[in-house]
Amino acid sequence: MENRKGDWIATYSGIKFWPLDPRVEEINIEDIAHALSNVCRFGGHVKEFYSVAQHSVYCSYYVEAKNALAGLLHDAAESYLADICRPIKKFINNFQEIEDNLMEVISKKFGFFLQKTFPY
Repeated sequence: MENRKGDWIATYSGIKFWPLDPRVEEINIEDIAHALSNVCRFGGHVKEFYSVAQHSVYCSYYVEAKNALAGLLHDAAESYLADICRPIKKFINNFQEIEDNLMEVISKKFGFFLQKTFPY
């Protein structure tokens, strides 16, 4: 048995993924795209389904072309952690640290720099 931090989830592609102990080689773009296309923004409080994936595509168009990949993947951690509404997120102990760590691994995998102040 592997000595990893936390428990694992089974991803769309069928791999075991440890959100608290992510590794570059376990990040899969198909897992990210599939999961984010099924997650509704704003905790589902929308008149029509609006996925995190759709939002991410719009963000990739909004930023300069050189930052399009960062815009597209700025919420990629939510594919493994879920989308938690901003008013609640800051009150969950260590959540920001967990999300930041996961985003660092994702950005290494795909070779982009993500500003922590990305406004979306």
